[in-house]
Amino acid sequence: MKSESNIREIFGFLQQLAANNDRPWFKARKEQYDILRAAWERDMERLIALVAQWDDKARGLGVKQAVYRIYRDIRFSPDKRPYKTYFSGVIGAGGRKCVSSGYYIHLEPGESMLCGGVWWPEKDKLAAIRSLIDAEPEEWLRLMADPALTSRYSLDESEALKTVPKGYPKDHPMAQYLRFKSYIFVKKLADDYFDCDDWVQRVNDDLRPLKPVHDFLDYVFE
Repeated sequence: MKSESNIREIFGFLQQLAANNDRPWFKARKEQYDILRAAWERDMERLIALVAQWDDKARGLGVKQAVYRIYRDIRFSPDKRPYKTYFSGVIGAGGRKCVSSGYYIHLEPGESMLCGGVWWPEKDKLAAIRSLIDAEPEEWLRLMADPALTSRYSLDESEALKTVPKGYPKDHPMAQYLRFKSYIFVKKLADDYFDCDDWVQRVNDDLRPLKPVHDFLDYVFE
């Protein structure tokens, strides 16, 4: 099956939007946006169905729950640009409102990515994840050594603590994994990643190696 949305056309639109991020420009091209958005949503709907074949959390998820709007919430932001310059969505329990592990797809010229894991969990859940890694180090290290995962993803360390959290010794054998505030795995995508007949199937195949990590992390949400 061939993907419906032309990612190169989406990228072209988003590049123009980034250079003309204002309501008059967008209004004049709303019809073009609606066509691109509709095709993107149909492909996302199919992606959700594919993921649901191997992850129950995607079952019953509606595409409208999963994809983000292009309109920015500027009420409390000093940045008053009205539109996002990317398409994105979350596949997981609750879609965009997912608080457990989820799969994230981000389309943006030069900045596209696939992500998975738990993003900024609440304090008690973060503590529980750290405790789980402390209690099950061999299982966590086995997951971290899985070539299907490591050949695609890297664990985002941008928001990690400089030292281990309180309650753990500085020389803890799992110190490098206890420092994280989020447990997010990232695969950066070149624009030509989507230059294929069926990018939806390709994304599905690349998301699947995240499932064992999600099963581990989701233990604290059960």
